[in-house]
Amino acid sequence: MRKVAILMAFLIAGYVLGIWNFLVLPKYYMNFGLKGFLVSLLAVLIAMFLIYSEAESTKKTRYLIYEFFFKVAKKPAFIFTLLIFLIIMTGVTAYFSGWALIYLFGGDKSYIPLFAVLTVIIAVLLLLMAKGKVLEFISGVSILSIVFTLISALLIRKEALSAITSSHAKDYTTQALSAITSFNQPLSLEGVILLLSGTIVAFGLGAGVYYVIGTFAPEGLDFKKVLVVVFIIQVVLSFAVAYTMAYSLGLTYQAFEKAMHNPRISPEESLNLYTQFSALKEYATNSTTPLPDFVEVFYTIPEILEGNIASSGTIIALLMLSLYFFGFMTIIVLLEMGGQMVSEVMQLPRAKSLGVVGFIGIAIAAIMGVDFVKTMFLMVPFSVGALLAVVEAYPLLSANVTTKKGLLSAAMAVLVLIGLASLYYAFRIPSEAAKMGAVLGLVIFVPVFMNNVLLKSRR
Repeated sequence: MRKVAILMAFLIAGYVLGIWNFLVLPKYYMNFGLKGFLVSLLAVLIAMFLIYSEAESTKKTRYLIYEFFFKVAKKPAFIFTLLIFLIIMTGVTAYFSGWALIYLFGGDKSYIPLFAVLTVIIAVLLLLMAKGKVLEFISGVSILSIVFTLISALLIRKEALSAITSSHAKDYTTQALSAITSFNQPLSLEGVILLLSGTIVAFGLGAGVYYVIGTFAPEGLDFKKVLVVVFIIQVVLSFAVAYTMAYSLGLTYQAFEKAMHNPRISPEESLNLYTQFSALKEYATNSTTPLPDFVEVFYTIPEILEGNIASSGTIIALLMLSLYFFGFMTIIVLLEMGGQMVSEVMQLPRAKSLGVVGFIGIAIAAIMGVDFVKTMFLMVPFSVGALLAVVEAYPLLSANVTTKKGLLSAAMAVLVLIGLASLYYAFRIPSEAAKMGAVLGLVIFVPVFMNNVLLKSRR
C-alpha cells in the first residue's frame, strides 16, 4: 500500500514538474523576487485545492471520468474540451522537450520536430510495452531529473564564480542574484497576471488529468501531503533554474566584452554574443516581455556555457537531460490519461486510444516546426489555461461532491479574472500568430456550449 502511494506521488510529481518550471516561471522569480513568489502562492493554493477536489471526487465515487461527467455532473461535453486541450499540450510539450535533444545529439532547429515526434512515439511504445512498470519508470526518472537539475545549478555556480572576472560581468551577476531573493522588486500588473497564469499552466490544470488519477488512486493515498511535497520540489527547481539564468547572464556579458576587444573574433560572432546577452537581460529585467519573445531564452544557455567554463559539456548534458526528462514524464502522463478518456468516450481498446492521442500529438509537434504555428500553439495554454481550469472544475459544483462549494466558487471566480486578463494581454501582443493562438484557445470551448445537445443524444 505504501509503495503504491509513493508511486502515485511520483506520478503526480512527474506531471507537475514539467518544462514550464524551466522555460517560464524562473523569469518571474528573477523579475519579482520573493515578492513575486508570495503573489504566485495565490495561484498555487487555488491549483492545489482544485487538484485535490478533482482527484478526490473520482476517488470517492469510483466513477471513470466520462461516467462522472455524464452520470453525476451531467456535463458530458466538457470532457471533449478537456481532451482537446490535453492533446494540444502533448504536442507542445513534445516540441519544447525535443528542443533539448539537439544539444545532446547535435543538429539545428530543423531537427526539433523530428526529436519531438520520436519522443511521442517512444512514450506510446513505453506505455504499451511496460504496462505495470510505468509508475516505477516515472519514479526513477523523476528522481534523476531532480538530481540532475540541482547538480547542474551547483556546478554552474561553482564554475561561474571562478570564471567571471570582469567587474561589469560581476555587477550584472550580483544584480540578478540579488533580485531573486529581494522583497523590493517592483511588480507590474501584466507581469503578475502572466505569473499567475503560468503557475496554473505549470500545475497541469485544464486537461482533466486529476479526475483520471483519482479513479485508480488507492484509498489510503493522502493527496494533500503529495501536493505539498510536489509544490516544494517545484519551487526548489524553479529557483535553481533562476540562479542558473543569473550566472549565465554574467558569463554571456563577459564573453561579449572579451569579443569586443579581440580582433580575431568576427563581428558576426560578437553580434551573436551581444544578442544572447540582450535576450538574457530582457528575460531577467522586463516582466512584461510577451511569452513568444522569452520562452526560447533558456535554450541559449548551452551556447553561453560552451567555451566559457571548464565543465560546460557536463553541465549542458545534465541541464538538457533534466528538461527533456521532465517533459517526457509529462507526455507519458498526458498520453495515458488522454488514452483513458478516448477509450471511455469512443469505446476503443487501450492500444487504439493511445494511438489516437499519440497520432494527433505527433501531428501538432511536427507542424510546430513552422514558426507561426509554433507561436500559435504555444499561446493556447497561456491565453485560456486559467479559463479551462474553470471548465475542468465546474462539474464539481453541479455534481454535489464537495462540501466546500463557497470556496470552490471563489477559486473559480479568481480563475475567471486571471483567465480574462490573460486573454486580454494575449490579444495585445503584436504577433498575429499569438492572436491566432488566443482565438484557437477560444475555439476549444465550443463543445461546452453543446452540452445539452450531447446530453439529450446520450439519453
